[in-house]
Amino acid sequence: MRQFTKTAPRPSGSMFKSAALVGVLTLVSRITGLFQSRILAQYLGVGMAADAFSVANRIPNLLRRFAAEGTMTSAFLPTVSEVEAARGEDAAKTLVARFLGTFGLLLLLLCLLGMVAMGLVTGLQMLGRLPGHGWIAQLAELGRVLSGRSQAPPELLLTTSLARIMFPYLALVSLTAGLAAVLNLRGRFGLPASVSTFWNLTFLAVGYSAFHWGPASWRNPVQATFVFAIAVLIGGIVQLLLLWPSFHELGFSINWGLHFRDLDVRRALRRMTPGLLGTGIHPINVLISTALASTLAVGAQMVLFNSNMMGEMVLGLFSTSLATVSLPTMSRLMDAGDTDGLRSALAGALRGTAVLAIPASVGMAVLAQPIIYVLLGIGRYDAHAVSWTATTLAYQSVGLLFIATSRIVAQCLYAMKDYRTPAYAALFGMIVNVGLSLLLMWHIGPDGTILGTRGIALANGLSSLAGLGFLSFRLSRRLQNPPFARVLGAWFSMGLAAALMGLGTWWAARQLSLFQFRGAWQTSLRLFPLIGVAAGVYYGLLLLLRVAEAQDLTRLALRKLRR
Repeated sequence: MRQFTKTAPRPSGSMFKSAALVGVLTLVSRITGLFQSRILAQYLGVGMAADAFSVANRIPNLLRRFAAEGTMTSAFLPTVSEVEAARGEDAAKTLVARFLGTFGLLLLLLCLLGMVAMGLVTGLQMLGRLPGHGWIAQLAELGRVLSGRSQAPPELLLTTSLARIMFPYLALVSLTAGLAAVLNLRGRFGLPASVSTFWNLTFLAVGYSAFHWGPASWRNPVQATFVFAIAVLIGGIVQLLLLWPSFHELGFSINWGLHFRDLDVRRALRRMTPGLLGTGIHPINVLISTALASTLAVGAQMVLFNSNMMGEMVLGLFSTSLATVSLPTMSRLMDAGDTDGLRSALAGALRGTAVLAIPASVGMAVLAQPIIYVLLGIGRYDAHAVSWTATTLAYQSVGLLFIATSRIVAQCLYAMKDYRTPAYAALFGMIVNVGLSLLLMWHIGPDGTILGTRGIALANGLSSLAGLGFLSFRLSRRLQNPPFARVLGAWFSMGLAAALMGLGTWWAARQLSLFQFRGAWQTSLRLFPLIGVAAGVYYGLLLLLRVAEAQDLTRLALRKLRR
């Protein structure tokens, strides 16, 4: 332990430099992801085929989010860190090989089971599309469909077929997440952060090649969904192959088998059990939202899919990056007994994620309409779809800060080997989300219509706030003098600066007629310069308010210029 304590990193600028690198690469990933969403909008639009693809695609990605990238990484990395500190590098490599071999085999079995039971899974997600009045009648109809006594609607048949094609992506991307976690532990953040970019590029290459050189029938929305489903699977293979050489170069391997006799493997798996819900607060809420959206008009599920994608783009710019690099740092600080360093790292991560999440949420809410028009207003994604998605996105923006903060707080609890609290918070958040969604989605909005997808998006954000409150309360019981006062003070300053920036941006957007669409190119020439000016105004206001993050960035820039 003494040797490990010497190498335990202090929460200096190194964590934020790594986060900046991951953030830049994540930004590239999100930009290519926008092109991926654009091709979906172009060929699917908002309709039956679009809903079917969004639901089918979400199923393996949901499981990937909380069973692999979230839970597996959060339980796996601290265990490897402990083993390496206590018994050395060779023991850590043995654990990695056996754990990934066990986890990978379990995932393959899960994929086989999921493909067999996919009719039930997709049926629950598309329950609102089945005939019958009320959930009980629709559940009874689903039972008749699964038993063969009733004919499944075309939308459910299409969703099930697509989900069976894409479900093996779960095993591919989960193993990729395991390899990425090992590379992150060794301080290699760049390549793991870039794999999603290669997935997006592969998806685009497969899609455009099929539509350019394939028969014209493939451009039909229903046929296009199968092209996209195959592209998802090919992208998963490319991701895994991209990381394997670096993983192998570091001396790691995978020992396939069920190594339940290994005490370290069992400990990591045991830690994963409560975390199956803990890190899945947001994905589980998305799953519930998808099922509830099936009771709304056709296209609601695709609208929620795109709105959620835009929210994830904001979260991925820096908050996801900080969550990725903060877990190894906080785990090592905790193992070294450095609670002051842990508090400092937590405060820095929370303030660092808020400094971008707050203005991005405000700006996205104010400029939702022109943003969606420029990014998705193409092909079958008509003006109605753009307006519908934009209003949903504005409500989605409410919860982005709470989702981002919850991820950081959960990482701190995982570093402290507390895997139960995030699980309890997830259960609490799910209950709040279901109740608020049912209440708000049928509430009459200011335009005289039901809130619908807007209500569901707002419920997601408010339930994340409830979960964050639970997490913060429990953390305050585990960590003496948590840095909440420093963080809340920074939030106030950042919120004030973002509010002033938002008011100015709204006024400027009206002067530039950005809410009256005049073509994507003309809108872009007004929109993106305005976003740049708004960012500059926000930065200037942060300096006036003496926010530490803005001052640090200024000093860093001046130091670079003097060299």
